[in-house]
Amino acid sequence: MDNSDTGSEFDTLAIMLELEAAGVERKQAEAQVEALRASRAGLATKADLESGLANLRADLYRALWIQSGVIIAALAAAAAIVFALAGPPG
Repeated sequence: MDNSDTGSEFDTLAIMLELEAAGVERKQAEAQVEALRASRAGLATKADLESGLANLRADLYRALWIQSGVIIAALAAAAAIVFALAGPPG
């Protein structure tokens, strides 16, 4: 029985021993623990979620700075057009 886990960690041996202590035959206990391990294999861990959230925040901040730059550039262009159309003062 493999005691490693690709999702969140749990002790497969302890679970199997607990099942056996409750009267489940060893072969059945192994099958149940393996099924549990396999069902959790694709689950995201807390570290996965934190990493994804950090990447999302970085992307949002980057997009915010780009949008701010575009807005400032548009305002500067609009001001230049207004001043050009208004002509010289007086």
